[in-house]
Amino acid sequence: MSLEFKHIPVMSEDIDRILTPYKSGLYIDCTFGGGSITRKILSKKNTKVISIDRDNFVESFSKEIGKEYKNRFEFVIDRFSNLENILKERNLQKIPVAIIFDLGLSSFQIDNPERGFSYRQDGLLKMTMGKNNVTAHDIINKLEQKDLRNIFNLFGEDKDSGLIAKLIVQKRQDKEINSTQELADIILRAKRYKNSKYNKVDACAKIFQAIRMVVNQELTELYEGLTSAIKNLSIDGKIVVITFHSLEDKIVKKVFDFFSNKRKGTSRYLPENNENDNFNILEIKNRKPIIASEKEIKNNNRARSAKLRCATKIKDHSFEFKRSYLNLEKYFQLEEVMHA
Repeated sequence: MSLEFKHIPVMSEDIDRILTPYKSGLYIDCTFGGGSITRKILSKKNTKVISIDRDNFVESFSKEIGKEYKNRFEFVIDRFSNLENILKERNLQKIPVAIIFDLGLSSFQIDNPERGFSYRQDGLLKMTMGKNNVTAHDIINKLEQKDLRNIFNLFGEDKDSGLIAKLIVQKRQDKEINSTQELADIILRAKRYKNSKYNKVDACAKIFQAIRMVVNQELTELYEGLTSAIKNLSIDGKIVVITFHSLEDKIVKKVFDFFSNKRKGTSRYLPENNENDNFNILEIKNRKPIIASEKEIKNNNRARSAKLRCATKIKDHSFEFKRSYLNLEKYFQLEEVMHA
């Protein structure tokens, strides 16, 4: 079965347009998934790709590409937050001509009930993308009520977060909550109590997404991967990021703003700028994100929430970018509650 059949890529034409003309050299696909971005790049002459994914499941997909592009492709099972070490081990720092992130879930992850990502199919509460010590089962059955409420509120932006957290704690006093269906039933019970008119998809989707993001520390991963990518990109190299959640897009925007000398909305504790314009590291042509076309959204509903941001590196930097500069510590700290 082909990789493309398993996963419909989002905004692939936009990525192609940004990378065209394709330079000779090394590309980093930080979110291999079904391999569509990697394949597209390798179809161009004189290109090489290192693809990264934390999910062991996709290794079999990578072998197909490895057979076709033997000496031009390498697959690494790892978190993309470890990008700098991956490049350092191969002596490839500041070599990549482009680094691409396509965040979120792949179709084959969502559609597999054994992974526990979806409320549409019953399965064990897992939601792990790979290289995890924490599962959704741990989050739901071990966290205090206030932490659950904060996760649902801050990551899921759900107005009924308090009640959902309360019902979860009440339920697990009788028995552990083990399945996606059990969790979905609790969420829907809270919605019925608060509002007789509710959308089942919207009601469950936000809560499941919030739990998944904390299980996989997705915001922390993004921050670490993004800052490492900027540091290790070659001059005139491009960085492309597709996000599917408002918090992900906020991180990308804030990091890009900082490194392009447009720092509105970041921490007052940032180092002072100076006349030498030391923070003007990235060039950004479009400050607003690119969104999917109506045609693409019609053909692939997953594209409706996608936002693409891109930048070009114009010079190197030697200063340390600190996470606190983003003014998003409350989100990062919540991701660390179960991972400490």
